[in-house]
Amino acid sequence: MSLIDYIEDDQTYQFTKYIHLVKTEEDKVLFDRFAYGICNPQIKYRNDKQQKKMIILTILQLCQRSKTVTFDQIQQACYLNSRADIESLLIDLIQKELIIGSIDDQKGCLNIQRCISRDVRKSDIPDMKNQIEIMYERVKHLKEQLKKQ
Repeated sequence: MSLIDYIEDDQTYQFTKYIHLVKTEEDKVLFDRFAYGICNPQIKYRNDKQQKKMIILTILQLCQRSKTVTFDQIQQACYLNSRADIESLLIDLIQKELIIGSIDDQKGCLNIQRCISRDVRKSDIPDMKNQIEIMYERVKHLKEQLKKQ
């Protein structure tokens, strides 16, 4: 399969393992866009499959950063106009188990328990390590507080 085949495949959402398929500068641009990018209204995609994939990848990135994502946040990040389209897309992502969570229609949001991860640049690793260390210190502090009770 080619890089484009993986980009357009509805089962593939992580691309780092396909870096060996990057042969041209155009491939590099596509790889970077789908591995690390988010929706951008200035980008013209080759077809609807690529555009939908970028919308899904953008939603997954939003879900990685927060336990609750509002429909308004999705609408703004993905440049979608219809709440029905957003809800339909979220239902599809939950059914495919790309996102484990629930839709709250009354609050207009998605409550996330977990989701699949996006690709990570090597340059992002120090920041990720720092965030993990901060979380570890918080948990350690909570554990000490519980021992005192």
